[in-house]
Amino acid sequence: MERVKRIAAAVALFLAAAMMLSGCSFVGLDAQTLMHAPKPTGENEADIQHLLDETAGGQMTLKYPVSGEYRSAILKHDLSGDKADEAIAFYQKSDDADGTNIVFMQREGTWKIVGTFSNQATQVDRICYGDLYGDGKDEAVVGWGNSLNNNGAICVYSYKNGKVTEQRLKQTYTEMEVEDFDGDGRSEIFTANITQGDQPAEACLIRVDSDHAEVMGSAPLDSGVTHYASVQTGLIDKKQKGVVLDGVKSSNTMVTELLYWDAKKKALVAPFYDAASKMVKSTARATAVVATDINSDKIIEVPIVSLMPGYSDSTADEADCLTTWERYDTQNNTFSRVRSMVINFADGYMFSIPSAWRGKITTKMDPSTRSFSFYQWMQSPKNATGVLGPQLLRIEVFTKKEWDAGTGTKDYFELYNKDNLVFAAVRPSPDNSLSLTEVEIKEAFQLINKE
Repeated sequence: MERVKRIAAAVALFLAAAMMLSGCSFVGLDAQTLMHAPKPTGENEADIQHLLDETAGGQMTLKYPVSGEYRSAILKHDLSGDKADEAIAFYQKSDDADGTNIVFMQREGTWKIVGTFSNQATQVDRICYGDLYGDGKDEAVVGWGNSLNNNGAICVYSYKNGKVTEQRLKQTYTEMEVEDFDGDGRSEIFTANITQGDQPAEACLIRVDSDHAEVMGSAPLDSGVTHYASVQTGLIDKKQKGVVLDGVKSSNTMVTELLYWDAKKKALVAPFYDAASKMVKSTARATAVVATDINSDKIIEVPIVSLMPGYSDSTADEADCLTTWERYDTQNNTFSRVRSMVINFADGYMFSIPSAWRGKITTKMDPSTRSFSFYQWMQSPKNATGVLGPQLLRIEVFTKKEWDAGTGTKDYFELYNKDNLVFAAVRPSPDNSLSLTEVEIKEAFQLINKE
């Protein structure tokens, strides 16, 4: 049961990203127009607010990053290496709507300003931290964006001798991550840029020194991606760190792209990329799933989606596809299966496919009865592709009123009860060798969102 809970937690993460397929890093509406950042509270925070008010010289609007891990207008992070946090704030003056300001503050009894800078960008896209120079201190890497295009500008802010300095990089980005990708103890900046005009889609790994930046390596990306639904950094196999991008294409398909720094080749590589077509084909799919650590082993798995037997692209529903999360081996350039599932987005649940069912079952959905069935797929001398066999399992959604009244519920057993709905299952062929037990069915069934 604990294994199922871990699976559910992982799937909730990828589904949260999947629900955001229409949103890219830079949104059309500035988040500040939709809500107001709360003023800081507490003695230290109130002092920061007072200093900001003085610096702005009048009314101001706090601005906060619209992407990334850190979303507050006022952040704290140790940039000086003294184990005491500096404060970082983003704001816009009321009389200067065309630019955004960033101010750095350090506390020595009271808060004082150690750096303030202006940027022409209309919004803050994100802020990341990493030791870019290898001196044991983190730099703040800010992505400045605007609501008119998909490109952000990068600035690096570093603390030295009581002051913060700004370094503006020439590289732009659609997506950006900061991580030590080559294992040398220094963080690098990873950027992904979708196709812009005549410029091809490209990923870059950038090394930054205090006086310059250089591109360590670059790799091509799928030219048809219009935006990214999910970007993750972390282990892609047991020892290798990398970046996993889930890109959305205009053809209502998604692809997963994987990139990592190959220490032997001294190159940024994209193993899924097909140079002939300038696309990624092996992970292409028409379903809204993204890569995730599906089994909580701290390694990001890649979704490979295939049609169930008996279906073509034109007839399949999303739930008539088998989603298998695969782990990629960077040494052997191979995939290994981790877990397979069928995901019923319409009714909000997923079902783990046991090993005994692999290649031996197919599915069928009936929206009119909110039912979803699993059938044995059998070989046939008259049909080389196979034929539909006995029904092994039927999952159906009843109203609580129907369930309590026993309307059409004979032989069904309850899987879950939520919001006046009862998810239930029946075993039409209990004597079939592929039939699952009630316990196995309950363990394999999981709501997408229990809340």
